[in-house]
Amino acid sequence: MTSTSDELTAAKEKVQLLGKSVERAKAAVSDTIEDGKMAAERLLKRGRYAVEDSVVERIHQIRREPLKAVAVAFTSGLVVGFLVSCLRKRPQAGN
Repeated sequence: MTSTSDELTAAKEKVQLLGKSVERAKAAVSDTIEDGKMAAERLLKRGRYAVEDSVVERIHQIRREPLKAVAVAFTSGLVVGFLVSCLRKRPQAGN
């Protein structure tokens, strides 16, 4: 009988160790997910600040050189219009 009770005790200890190991793994995964979430939030915040700074800089540049800004916008519009008209499918003759 001692052999069976010793095996039962050993099995219980192994189950407890396994349970503790699972808890540690769960905590490690949770920490890793939390770290990733915080890193993503920081990256998003930095990106937002970069976009805001860029917009403010463009506004300042437009106010400093308004004619150049209008010329760039007009030229960009012409180029985009030309590309769209060239890339648009034209109906084929006979269809």
